[in-house]
Amino acid sequence: MDKSEENKKPIKNRKRFIKILNIAIIVVAVLVLALEGVLYYQRSYLTPFWVNGQSMYPTLNYNATDANGNKLDETSGNAGVDYTVDYGVMDTHKKAINKIKRFDIIVTKYASTDTKNKIKRVLGLPGETVEFVVTGNGNENNGNLLINGELVDQPISSEFITHANYPTTKWELGADEYFVCGDNRAHSSDSRNEGPVKKELITGKVVAICGTAKVYYDGQHFDIKNIHYTWPKKVK
Repeated sequence: MDKSEENKKPIKNRKRFIKILNIAIIVVAVLVLALEGVLYYQRSYLTPFWVNGQSMYPTLNYNATDANGNKLDETSGNAGVDYTVDYGVMDTHKKAINKIKRFDIIVTKYASTDTKNKIKRVLGLPGETVEFVVTGNGNENNGNLLINGELVDQPISSEFITHANYPTTKWELGADEYFVCGDNRAHSSDSRNEGPVKKELITGKVVAICGTAKVYYDGQHFDIKNIHYTWPKKVK
């Protein structure tokens, strides 16, 4: 190898190093921008919520406990003073609400005058007709869901669907209405008695449960404290 080739070798190595360094800088910059975007979205649209009551049992609040650490069952309702419940995040972005699908879990109000949010599962979508197949006296062996006259399987154990009250009403949903129910049908106040919810009253779509929180109720107001974070668990 002559001297001219030996002189070119360091130059080639330096150019290769500079090229790799430039690529690394670009990759880091893209990752930083992506992370900033995620953090901005999280700060802006991922809003915390906590689960009050057992209307969505066992999907939510399955491990809820009272002040003495005793596990609440599906009939406990509002547990009272100092109890531990699921704590999670919901997506409040308009795009998320616009893309709500059947069986998504949402946070909503029934009326603009409501002071508390409700957490329910979407069964009927705008423009659909919703009804239930009711047998017996309306309180047993029922709860099969019909959408536009066709039977639709529900992602809920049958033991929580049957033995609940189902009106023989047929609901025809408007262009901005959703039919919602709690998974714990025998212990849930929902669209069966409150009617469909308006899209404008939906606060967000539940994304995940990311911990627990202790809730205190003084007879008039709820206060939340002692949030304990865990690895986020997607809600289905």
